[in-house]
Amino acid sequence: MVDRWRSLTALALLSLGLVLALAAGRGVQLERADFAFCNQFEIGSLDPAIVTGAPGGRILRAVYEGLTRLDPETLEPLPAAAASWTRSADGLQWRFRMREDAVWTNGEPVTAHDFAFSFRRLLAPETGAAYANLLWIVEGAEDFTSATSRGTTPDPERLGIHAPRAGELVLRLRVPCAYLLSLLAYYPLFPVHRGTLEAHGRDWLRPEHLVTNGPFRLVERRVRDRIRLERFEHYWGVDDVALRTIDAYAAEGATTQLNMFLTGQVDWMIKPPTSLYDELAGRPERMVGTQLGLTFFRFNLEREPFTDERVRRALTLVLDREGLARDVMRGGEQPAAWFVPPGLPGYEPAHLPPADPDRARALLAAAGFPGGAGFPAVELLYPSNEITRDFCEAVATQWRRELGVEMRLANQAFKVYLDSTKQGQYDVAWSSWIGDYLDPSTFLDCFLSTSGNNRTGWVDAEYDELLGRAAVEPDTTRRATLLRTAEQRLLDAAPIAPVYQRTNYNLVATRVRGFHNNLLDTHPLRDLRVVDP
Repeated sequence: MVDRWRSLTALALLSLGLVLALAAGRGVQLERADFAFCNQFEIGSLDPAIVTGAPGGRILRAVYEGLTRLDPETLEPLPAAAASWTRSADGLQWRFRMREDAVWTNGEPVTAHDFAFSFRRLLAPETGAAYANLLWIVEGAEDFTSATSRGTTPDPERLGIHAPRAGELVLRLRVPCAYLLSLLAYYPLFPVHRGTLEAHGRDWLRPEHLVTNGPFRLVERRVRDRIRLERFEHYWGVDDVALRTIDAYAAEGATTQLNMFLTGQVDWMIKPPTSLYDELAGRPERMVGTQLGLTFFRFNLEREPFTDERVRRALTLVLDREGLARDVMRGGEQPAAWFVPPGLPGYEPAHLPPADPDRARALLAAAGFPGGAGFPAVELLYPSNEITRDFCEAVATQWRRELGVEMRLANQAFKVYLDSTKQGQYDVAWSSWIGDYLDPSTFLDCFLSTSGNNRTGWVDAEYDELLGRAAVEPDTTRRATLLRTAEQRLLDAAPIAPVYQRTNYNLVATRVRGFHNNLLDTHPLRDLRVVDP
């Protein structure tokens, strides 16, 4: 094992030399940042209302800040742009007192008006935000988002979002929300600088124009290379920010990322190659823990043969989830017969039936494809990554062996893959979801017919109605029952095929402090520091 590890390190050093040579050929080489990490994929945007996916979220949490932020270890909500808050006795009205020393990177104060504008922008139909529904707990918000589809004009005066003065934001909810303070720390609810949007139009996200309010500011962005961040010296909490500079590398491929980690080019990488898990076991850099996340497959219900529920159920029912988690992923992942991971307070997930290849074959035959005969040529899409590739190959093998169904594997760069799934340009797609806050709705809301995260073409009026009722149900027990009933409808209709609960698997240099395992696998760069090697 030691010999293999030394060989890997030697190979990594050779790879690093090639990487540095290529970088030198592209332009001026940057001095190594205080802290560097592999952000897995090239991010698509720096607009909080548009970004989806963990790589974008990591950057947004560094350069922006919401009304609250999460403790990096306990995930408890803490004051951020809001210094304090109060709520009414019925839990429907919240008043946030803005922090007086919070400023944008252009020196202007961060005000309640900035948040009111940004929340309305997130909800506006023309923004096309995938997470607009997060704010539908606010009075009038759902009607505001859906106004255009009803042929009416959105009316901001009917929204429960008000900024009576620069230092105070008032939110009026349509139902009490126990997780509101955690939700406000989620990146779609970060503020954007209105003046910059209006002055620069589509160019407002360029590094020379971007104005943010977080602990770091964007210095440089080299596409397909890295994002350079620098500590914002006028950030209200700058005394708590130890890192001066950060590099976030858009390094795709687990082997490439591992090479960068082994050679010290980066201090943190996510998900090393599964083939090396035995060699990594026991190493001090290894940090593994349970994650509130799920890996699953989406079926495109707008393409044959996935319009037929029997086909989708057959492909779901035949999967050996336990074997895939144990033998392919090998990182402590647990087989998932549900969509909402267990462990959330007061909620017991719905369940799929156990794997049953005979029943799956009967369903496929009833759909007109006995033994896979006549099944059309279809494609299984996944984002470029060795771990994901190996997993998808194993799943395709099970579908071929048990059902006679052939899946042609196709991979795309992460941004292109996201665009393809958003636009419905796929047959079957590998997918994953990590909870954004500790409540079942962070999963179930994804498959509302109006959600930009649905991406399957599945529409179920009763599912929507159940989640709508749950959103306004004050009794926690009745709410849980409504959510569980909705989850069971989702599993029975099979627009998705759950496979395993994800784990946090991070390699973190021993010189890094402030990095903690938590359910959301969220590690704010604000709270990290490094010590001398």
